[in-house]
Amino acid sequence: MKVDPSFFKPIVDATRKTLSIQCSVESQPGKPFMKSDPTRITKGVEIAGVIGLTSESYNGSIALCMTRPVFYSVMNGMLGEECEESIEELSDGIAELLNIIFGDAKAVLNEEGHAIQMAIPVVLVGQNLQTAAGESANSTVVLPFNTDAGEFFIEIALDKS
Repeated sequence: MKVDPSFFKPIVDATRKTLSIQCSVESQPGKPFMKSDPTRITKGVEIAGVIGLTSESYNGSIALCMTRPVFYSVMNGMLGEECEESIEELSDGIAELLNIIFGDAKAVLNEEGHAIQMAIPVVLVGQNLQTAAGESANSTVVLPFNTDAGEFFIEIALDKS
């Protein structure tokens, strides 16, 4: 499914704003790419928050994907102290960040007429997680972001309703 590139701007803006305000982490967006692109691999993801979304035009999901070092950097900033808990014990943090990011982006997108509804986030923890595979990977846009601690990704998978 082809999506107008302007659809992604509110998500990029909300991601940068949320990490800056909530976590004192500055992030720079990179060039978006398709998940199926063999020259770009989103490897090393160890934690992801995923929210399903629907509208009259499409169904899909948005995922916030991080490596362990980036996740701990973000959580340290969010909590205002060095985290000693395990990634599993802190996993609610990625769901909360994704709720804030997507809530902000959804408000802008819905003003533009997208009428998006969202579900409760699910958190995945493991080694080299893949939030989209096969056919879904062919329609997933990856928005990379760089931080001082490393790279993280927002993955957006949309299919026509």
